[in-house]
Formats: sequence, C-alpha cells, structure tokens
Amino acid sequence: MELLWNYQWNIIGATCTILGWGMIFYWGWRNFRGQDKEERPRLWKIIITVWVGLFSFSFHIPFAGELLSLAVLPLGVWLLFILLKGKERWKAYRKYAWIGFAGNYIFLLTALLAIGLSEVFYPTDKVETFLADIESADILTTHPSGGKVILNKGKLEEELHTFVLARSDVIQWFEEIREQQWALEDKRTTERVREKFPYLLTGVKPKTGENIIVYIEMDGKGLLVTTKNKQYYYRSDTASFLQERGNKAQ
Repeated sequence: MELLWNYQWNIIGATCTILGWGMIFYWGWRNFRGQDKEERPRLWKIIITVWVGLFSFSFHIPFAGELLSLAVLPLGVWLLFILLKGKERWKAYRKYAWIGFAGNYIFLLTALLAIGLSEVFYPTDKVETFLADIESADILTTHPSGGKVILNKGKLEEELHTFVLARSDVIQWFEEIREQQWALEDKRTTERVREKFPYLLTGVKPKTGENIIVYIEMDGKGLLVTTKNKQYYYRSDTASFLQERGNKAQ
C-alpha cells in the first residue's frame, strides 16, 4: 500500500493527493447510493473496508527520481474475504474492498500526474527552482581549505540566471580528494586537502517546499543542490557573488 509517495510538502503533491482521495470517495459514494438501503453498511464500516482494501503486496519502481508503488496482490481484499467468508454481508462490502485496492492505482496515476506537473512548474534544470528565496541567505565555511569569504546576496540574485545544469562527476571528485589524502599521508606534499565544496549556502528556500542543502564550489562558480533523493550541479562561468572577507560588497 502506498498512500503517500516520496514527495515532501508542496502544493502540487498535496493537490494530487487530495485528488486521489476525492476520486476514491466519489467512487465509494456512487456505489453507496446505488445499494439498497437494507444492504448498505454503516459509513464508518465502509471507511474501514476501503482502508483495509488498500493494503497490497507491491513492487517499488524508481521513476523520475521518485519511488512509485505498483500494487500486485490484494492482501486487504483477501483478509476481508476471509473474515466475512460465508456471511451474506460480504456481498455488501465486496465492492468497497475492491475500491480500496483500486485506490493504489489511483494514487499511482496521481503520483505520475504530480511528477509531470512538477517538471512544468518546478523545472530542475533551473537553479531558481531551488534558490527561489534568498532573502535570508548566508554562507558557512565547512572545511579548513575554504577561505574567509562573505556572500554578496545582490550579486547572487543577479547571477542566478547564469547558472546552468551541468554533469556532476561525483566519482572523479572523490578520487581527486582521495589522491590528495594519499599524497599527504605519503609526505609527497605538505599542502592540506582541498575540499571541492567547502562552503554551505544556508537560509535559502526552494519553490518545492522541500528541505535542501546547497554547497558552493571552491571558486564560487558551482552550486551543488542536494535534495532528499537526488543531487543537481549547476555551473556558471561568470559568477562572482563570493568575496574575500574585508573586501567591500558591490
């Protein structure tokens, strides 16, 4: 059963979730109205039946950075059948149990809809999607190799459009740091290890409403945005929003 997919709170995810529940409610209501009054279960029993019907054996499928659930076996329906087997009331509850199981596919469809809409309204190829509000932005040095710098928020806001989504070679970055560590351990160099992203950009808010971490590259021209499920690397050839401490911000 997958009632909520791996979206953190945002208006698109919330709207699609509400839409899914609305479709299940409407389907159940139509079935309720079409039953004979003598056969109709009580409302609270219908709600429990639909909820139990949602339980299923499912396969999890990665898609577009999300983990979707594909229901295969109706475990909840089987459980209800066993509990009500041989009782005439099973006929009254059967459709609601299957509505619950079908709800898994309704949520799958609304999850796909949310992914599609998110790509339209929250394009990941635009760094502005993640740095939508930088009013409270600040910078922290997280590694000794990072110099003493200050953040010029005015320049950052002006230069956001110059950042483009670029290929991130995490393995190569790791190998570069490891080679530096080996050289230091073998005393082939006395230079300290240089972290590729020694700065942390704090206080920024994305359009999506999710929690993110933004690292700044040593030269101030690269941004590494880390979300719950993925990382995005943006690069600018002209960015100059990092300034040495003591220099007056322009």
